[in-house]
Amino acid sequence: MKAQADFNRVLIALDGGSLDEMILRYSAYFLEHYQVEQIFLIHVSKNLALPQALLDKYPDLLAPKEEHLEKYLMELYKDSFGKKAPEVQVVCLEGEAFDQILRQSHIKDIDLMILGRHLTSRDHNLIGSRLAEQGPCSVLFVPEKSVLEINEILVPLDFSATGLQSLNFASKLANLIHADLRCMHLYPSAPNYLKSASTEREINEALRKHSMEEWEHFKKTYDLEANLNCDFYENQGDGPERCLFQAEYMGADLIVMNSKGRTASASVLLGSFSKELVRLNKHIPLLIMKAKRENLDFFKALEALWS
Repeated sequence: MKAQADFNRVLIALDGGSLDEMILRYSAYFLEHYQVEQIFLIHVSKNLALPQALLDKYPDLLAPKEEHLEKYLMELYKDSFGKKAPEVQVVCLEGEAFDQILRQSHIKDIDLMILGRHLTSRDHNLIGSRLAEQGPCSVLFVPEKSVLEINEILVPLDFSATGLQSLNFASKLANLIHADLRCMHLYPSAPNYLKSASTEREINEALRKHSMEEWEHFKKTYDLEANLNCDFYENQGDGPERCLFQAEYMGADLIVMNSKGRTASASVLLGSFSKELVRLNKHIPLLIMKAKRENLDFFKALEALWS
């Protein structure tokens, strides 16, 4: 039996390249256990207005017509999702990819965007980073070398209420696919102006102990499983790098985290930690969770200011 989906309406961005098949196959695997209401396949092409004389002379060099592209993407979708695929709609558009995908995410009330992540294409990855930062919904990044199996899930936490969303989702997913779930917390390092190395070690140990006490309080406050464990690491100003290192070291197949931490009033824009992790990570699937209701409230507030 499939679980109630956290993401009812899913947008999958495809560019017609070699990464499309991986994105769709991973999407099918990731969404397999959920009752997704509808999926939208979005493809955006730039409008290349060539002189009619060239169009007549070189017809075979033109991009496929819209109906051919829709047919191609639909075939890829069916091959990846199988006979029990959720309802799907193919949307082919012209223009700038960032603008069109962001616009469609609002129009179609999207809960989750799924985007590819190239190893080398800087422009492609920049569009994805901007969509993660400015988009109104959660975003899943699928690197081109992703493995279609999730055995280890890593959840970075700061013990805030906003982080509970990512932890709850990761816990449910881990139970559904029988994966191991590990949490990690980066506690602040001691100030570098202390009198001696022994004092610094003492302060660091106190900070670590305080973080462990926060973790126990966090579990009790939100009635989490008592045997849920968290690893603690000193943050020496390299939090995203340390998080990614630990994810690779433990063999994480998926990182799940919230877009904002303790100080977020709305999750419409990424926090500095999440933004840097998106930029650095090109190998591990990464799910950035956003509180959709807060995002919509944020946009309504902006509209009120502009009107």
